[in-house]
Amino acid sequence: MIDPELKTHLENIEKEIIILRKSMTAFSLVFMRGTVNGAGYIVGAALVLTLIGWVLNIIGIIPAFTQGVTEFRASVDRIGGTVR
Repeated sequence: MIDPELKTHLENIEKEIIILRKSMTAFSLVFMRGTVNGAGYIVGAALVLTLIGWVLNIIGIIPAFTQGVTEFRASVDRIGGTVR
């Protein structure tokens, strides 16, 4: 015989497992959750790399970084000028 208290706990666990199974089987929900997580990782990594580059540029460890930024801005301006 199973203890009545243990049986109640097992029934509660079973109900929670059923709820979890239902929420995880919806493909569109899982897909959207994965897409948002992936985008978050990419945005976070880009922000961290930008901050590290900015700090190193301010400290003066990578002075070539400013030259690269200047060249990038000039090329973007040239590309933007032809489109307009």
